[in-house]
Amino acid sequence: MTARYRMERNPDSGKNGNKMPLHPRLIPYETVSIKKLMKYAKSRSTYSEADIAGALQLITDLVTERLREGDNVEIEGLGFFSVSLQSRAVMSKTELRSESVRFKNVNFRCCQQLKKALKTMPLTRMKSSGHCAPGMADREELLYRYLDENSYITVRSYRYLIGLSDYSARKDLAALVASGRLVKGGSRLFAIYTLPKEEDTGIPQPLVVDSNLPG
Repeated sequence: MTARYRMERNPDSGKNGNKMPLHPRLIPYETVSIKKLMKYAKSRSTYSEADIAGALQLITDLVTERLREGDNVEIEGLGFFSVSLQSRAVMSKTELRSESVRFKNVNFRCCQQLKKALKTMPLTRMKSSGHCAPGMADREELLYRYLDENSYITVRSYRYLIGLSDYSARKDLAALVASGRLVKGGSRLFAIYTLPKEEDTGIPQPLVVDSNLPG
């Protein structure tokens, strides 16, 4: 599958109305969960999902432990993890006690090996939401493939999946709910959309060809 990007215009920080240059922005299909990574790993090795989950949990625990003890951690082929600190502003070292210094964030710096692997990543430009988006049939196909690997989809996920504005994404999903092809759930603040159960519609679910499209 090819990574997607969209050309977006830089904001005018001076607010003087000047037209700003465009820059490419990666449009992710999804945020891949550790559960999905385990499924991918299982298909490429003889290890069970339980074995992979155990190994990942052990690595996570050890990385956390070493960072807490003040070390930097390198995962070869991926990059370096380090901790940054914060405190109130002072003019002299004697004005600050150790108790006033605290954790700020975990920093990640990718290694050269990872950079080299990503330099040749294939990319394809998406049409902006103001131009031509996939037809409804193609949108539904992408949606069903997504829901084949995920239990639900949100407006935000659908926007990025299809490349639509927030308004257009909501309009699409509302139409699919009205036609009975999707069911709306969740809460007022966090709506989710799922496929109807087969017994609820009497219509078999669409046939989805196995794909690497993210869940």
